[in-house]
Amino acid sequence: MRLDTLLCLSTLVLASTSAPLQGRDADFLSVRRKLRKDMSGKRGDPPDKYFHESVFHPHYDGRFADHVLDYAEQKKALKNLVQTYLATFSDLGIETWLMHGSLLGWWWNKQIMPWDSDVDVQVSETSMYYLAAYYNMSVFHYKTPRIPDGRDYMIEVNPHYKNREQTDKLNVIDARWIDTESGLFIDITTVRYNTTHPDGEGMLSCKDGHEYRDTYIFPLRDTVFEGIPAKIPYKFKDLLENEYGKKSLTNTDFNHHIFDDDKMQWIPKVRDIDPEK
Repeated sequence: MRLDTLLCLSTLVLASTSAPLQGRDADFLSVRRKLRKDMSGKRGDPPDKYFHESVFHPHYDGRFADHVLDYAEQKKALKNLVQTYLATFSDLGIETWLMHGSLLGWWWNKQIMPWDSDVDVQVSETSMYYLAAYYNMSVFHYKTPRIPDGRDYMIEVNPHYKNREQTDKLNVIDARWIDTESGLFIDITTVRYNTTHPDGEGMLSCKDGHEYRDTYIFPLRDTVFEGIPAKIPYKFKDLLENEYGKKSLTNTDFNHHIFDDDKMQWIPKVRDIDPEK
């Protein structure tokens, strides 16, 4: 069975999606596209860990890639990655919002920061259960102006998503949106109400140790990220200051880049990198 959907946006075209393959351990042989060798760290990881980052970079999936993209290509791939993710989840009716480094990128210019190699988002517990039940292992084919031949993106849900405890340190990521061409991915973490939290009602927590009062997250605010409609937490500034410090919102010289207020872009200091590519 196939689920055929057409989604037209100003920058994206979703050609089709495949039916979900539920309850499946996505090992290298079951999902490989072009590689002959599994470059994931599965062999060296503990047996209870589900997601295995590549042996060459922690933000690449070694089942689909064997090398890190260069600066310009990685920027392009990440832009497509987050655009397709936001468009797909909106089309599926799954509420998701930016968090961590991606939220900081939004603060500066509503884009991924050029030195980042991943994207961080969150969903509610209800949304994660829905995602696991109906879309686990679904593959979505997108065409964009930057990728006219199209590219496949896969939703993979960690079967440990039902474990709500922060003690499950090996499986803090509940799902991923994976670019099956480049191996780049988006980490999707679930925000859950913690009914036994010592601070009382209204406390949210993630398996990665982050905790928030629900009024910091909800109601979500509508915005735009990388040219696509997106959502961010209600008290985004407080969250960013708590996680990264107040200077992170004003420091224009960071990680070998300078923020240009006129261009509203982070410009690399290295001369041989072209930020426009």
